[in-house]
Amino acid sequence: MFNFHKLALQNAKPQNAKILMFTIVSFIILFALTVLTFMPVQPAIYKMLMAMAMQQPVGGAIFSLVLALLIPLIVFIFIGYPLIAGTIYTIDKALNKDKVNFKDLFSTFKKGKYLKGLKLSLFTLVFIIIALLLNLLVSKVLNLGVVQLFSALQGTISSSDHALGCSLTYQIIAAAIILFIQSFIYWFLAIIAINYTLAFVKEPNNGAWTSVKRGFKGIKNGKKTWFKFYLGLLLLNLIVILLANPISQLVSIFTGSMSQTVAIVIIYIVSVIVIIIRLIVYYTNILAIIQYYNRNGDKIESSKSKKNKKSQQTKDNELENKQSKASNSVTNTTEKTKSNITEQSDNLQNQAKDKASDLKNNLNNTDK
Repeated sequence: MFNFHKLALQNAKPQNAKILMFTIVSFIILFALTVLTFMPVQPAIYKMLMAMAMQQPVGGAIFSLVLALLIPLIVFIFIGYPLIAGTIYTIDKALNKDKVNFKDLFSTFKKGKYLKGLKLSLFTLVFIIIALLLNLLVSKVLNLGVVQLFSALQGTISSSDHALGCSLTYQIIAAAIILFIQSFIYWFLAIIAINYTLAFVKEPNNGAWTSVKRGFKGIKNGKKTWFKFYLGLLLLNLIVILLANPISQLVSIFTGSMSQTVAIVIIYIVSVIVIIIRLIVYYTNILAIIQYYNRNGDKIESSKSKKNKKSQQTKDNELENKQSKASNSVTNTTEKTKSNITEQSDNLQNQAKDKASDLKNNLNNTDK
């Protein structure tokens, strides 16, 4: 389940600190671009809501909102996705044990790659919109189910001595389950996006659509290893979900009776730990996805099976040596026996010839 994660970390080990630093730099740049480009969106939404509330013409407000929304989309197409592709290219180089440099992050901006990459930028943007819509739909359906179940259990919970505690526990568990189910969609789409980006940065001359098809083929490879690998990604992500939701909420509840200064310090410490673990998990999962694509889903033998194979091979070699020794000894014995028999037969023949010649001489002498 985690074999590809282990192999990816082993291959990245010589340059792990370097690619982690480059990935963090890339993340910071993308985060800064996201914050800056989305800054005009909130005032535009507020302006439109105020115009609607005061029954004023909303044409200008709608135009401002559309323009504000276009800015982050354009920045993602022309800067965001090429930077993501460069980061994936850098990690791929490290996993293939090639030396990486900071300029590799911007390799997709090179002439010959950039214009071809813009097609994939548009496709990725559509992909993200589909992911958000799917997430919204799944969230609505699951929340509806949670509300219906809570309504059915409300009578039992309200009659309990710990009604508030039971209600909070139910809400925390339900929220964690919803996020875990949503992560199925996010990580599945993330695998496809990383796969076709890898296909593009490895062979940019193949074109955008060929890279997308190769991205889907990276999942359906016929090796029967993808589902276990996918579960490994989800289980690691579950650690982040549990830390960011149930545990963080419980910390907030338990620090409610403490002094405000101590409570804020504890909450900040927990928040920093959650961010660090989130980055480590996401980084490890991305490494594993790239490693899985590079191996095309081929099985990785564990160290135990390798040891068993080696011991079995040693035993087989010892058995072959014993058998060869035995066969050699039998062959030598046979050859010795044959040579002895040949010598004895030659001796007997010589003796018979001598006796025959002696007898003939005796007969000749008697005739004389």
